[in-house]
Amino acid sequence: MRVHKLYFVTFCVAVLAICGCNGKSQHSSSDQGSKVLAKVNGTPVTAADVAFRLQEAHGNMPQYGEKSLDDIINQELLYQQGLKLGLDQDPSYRKKLIKLESLPAGAKRLEMARRVFNTQIAAKIDVRYRDGKEYYDKNADRIATELHLAMIKFDKREEAEEALIRLRGGASFESIAQTVMGSTSVNGRKPWDLGFVQWDKIPIDFVESVYTLKPAEVSAILGSQGTGFQIVKLLESRKIPKVEYPDISATVMNRLRDLKLLEAYNNYVEQLRKDAKIVKF
Repeated sequence: MRVHKLYFVTFCVAVLAICGCNGKSQHSSSDQGSKVLAKVNGTPVTAADVAFRLQEAHGNMPQYGEKSLDDIINQELLYQQGLKLGLDQDPSYRKKLIKLESLPAGAKRLEMARRVFNTQIAAKIDVRYRDGKEYYDKNADRIATELHLAMIKFDKREEAEEALIRLRGGASFESIAQTVMGSTSVNGRKPWDLGFVQWDKIPIDFVESVYTLKPAEVSAILGSQGTGFQIVKLLESRKIPKVEYPDISATVMNRLRDLKLLEAYNNYVEQLRKDAKIVKF
């Protein structure tokens, strides 16, 4: 199954992608002539920064979109917060700088963002066995239900919005999916067909949306950091044998931790954005 297309967690892709940073925001000489897309407390975010982010996230260099720009803004905020916290003075960080000096500014920004994430967010998340049991009890029906999903992935939000309008107007999901993703089958399945997916293989930030769908319904636009925008259709669902909590406690606790991490990351960044001066051009 090609379920791996759904394997991502927002904050992990956003902040744990690379390593590096030095004492203040820098841009290489090749970046200095790039188009400035935004400023974060006076620090420019350029098209080259976004291209580097997309290249690391996708393995190619598509055009930047608003969400990718917001990703970089969030990373820059975390970077600046790391400097305020003095994380740039950590010996291991200073040592890593030597390896990153030749890389674009985005690599250094991501390393500091990773350190802020680990020390200020992830280190404060505690999930215990009983917490997992409570989560399991609340989600027992979902855990025992597999979803047959189809998904169209877009690089730009405006493309997803246009497609959603067409879908709401009666256009078929398959025709739009074929236009966007092509029709070449892999292992007998169309590229948009994800097959049956279990609850723990669905991104934690998608769970609520996809499990409230009825067969043949499509979701609103779903998005995750660094992965673009998705529209998901529920083709069918089916029950699977129930697994008792002690047998899957580790999986459940990891899922709950993912959820808490996502919520904590979003709250942390939201506060930074409130206190920052952000200008987009």
